[in-house]
Amino acid sequence: MPEAVTGLRVLVIDEQNVTRRMAVKMARDSGAVEVLEAETPLHALTLLEAQERPVDLVVTDVKATSEAGGIDGVEFVRRVAERRLVGHLVIASALEESIIRSVETMARGFGIEFAGHVKRPISPESLRPLIVRLVARRAAAPLLKSRSVHVTVEDLRHAIADKQFVPHFQPRVRREDGAVTAVEALIRWRHPDRGLVPPGAFIPLADRTGLIDGITDVVLEKSIAWARIWRDSGIDIAVSVNLTENALNQPELPERIARIAGQHGIPHERILLEVTEAAAITDAAASLEALARLRINGFGLSIDDFGTGMGTPEQLARTPFTEVKIDQALVTGVFDQPQFFSVLEYSLKLAKQLGLKTVAEGVEGPEDWQLLSDLGCDEMQGYHVARPMPGEEIEGWVLGWHREAL
Repeated sequence: MPEAVTGLRVLVIDEQNVTRRMAVKMARDSGAVEVLEAETPLHALTLLEAQERPVDLVVTDVKATSEAGGIDGVEFVRRVAERRLVGHLVIASALEESIIRSVETMARGFGIEFAGHVKRPISPESLRPLIVRLVARRAAAPLLKSRSVHVTVEDLRHAIADKQFVPHFQPRVRREDGAVTAVEALIRWRHPDRGLVPPGAFIPLADRTGLIDGITDVVLEKSIAWARIWRDSGIDIAVSVNLTENALNQPELPERIARIAGQHGIPHERILLEVTEAAAITDAAASLEALARLRINGFGLSIDDFGTGMGTPEQLARTPFTEVKIDQALVTGVFDQPQFFSVLEYSLKLAKQLGLKTVAEGVEGPEDWQLLSDLGCDEMQGYHVARPMPGEEIEGWVLGWHREAL
């Protein structure tokens, strides 16, 4: 899955707990490094006033409030603008366009940049481009906020050619017996002079310029090479790598992955390829061709972010996937969120009905593990199991791992 990047702070306002949590998750996956949430505009105003610095982006509806003594979305925009509490605004609303345009004009008049309008219910396809655009501005700036590395397109091209990108791996384990089944590869940049460059310094720029697929190719090859090293040491686990939607449109993709697997002697079933739910339910012929050919070649296919992409059972049933990864927004802390629980339960049941293995991401504590275990989730991934680690550490971790650690 994508990791948090360059300093963008977002506030999501929504009275519906499940909808709000999904929007929070989408914001994080789209590049926000910190995401706050509030149920009502009045609650949000109080939250913003307590911050040491303005929030970069607010995602909110502008409908009338049902809160006694509360304020509506339009008044909220005026108040935060007057107090310089917000930099950019996204309106998430089903109201008619004329109302949205009026609020947009008002917001600009008060000094808030209007970042866009998305229809409710919010989807990753509508929200992600707006947030990525803001994140990309920061990533492409001459000086990154954290005084990290100034990254250019040429830097990325050179790093791809020199294969400076490396995977760090996060293990996942089987609920039934605690056995380690696979690891997910996460992108890191090991620069020869700068050391480990944070993902926020390069991923948005790579996304924006189309270089992310070149980075993925490097990480894919190195991940499969690590699988060979672990296999030679007696550790037979699968390795999972994320693919972009654009990668699925490349006709040579299945052959390229098969060639790398063959070079390292790794069985195809030990390679898992993750795509987002939005990409999984595509109607694009090229993507469907790639997915079908990857499965024919024996590779595992995983739907990432399952439960937040709004795919219908009919759409999901016609895709050749072998497993789903329940999104962490539906997992972490859900034991304390009864409304969210129903979405998690439905997602697990749907996956089972489709005959797919279920893997939960974001298992951060024993309560998360127990709830997912009670619901029959097959495998678990998250900090409660292990944090991401370099390939050199996997063998020692696996040999030292035991089920009682949970």
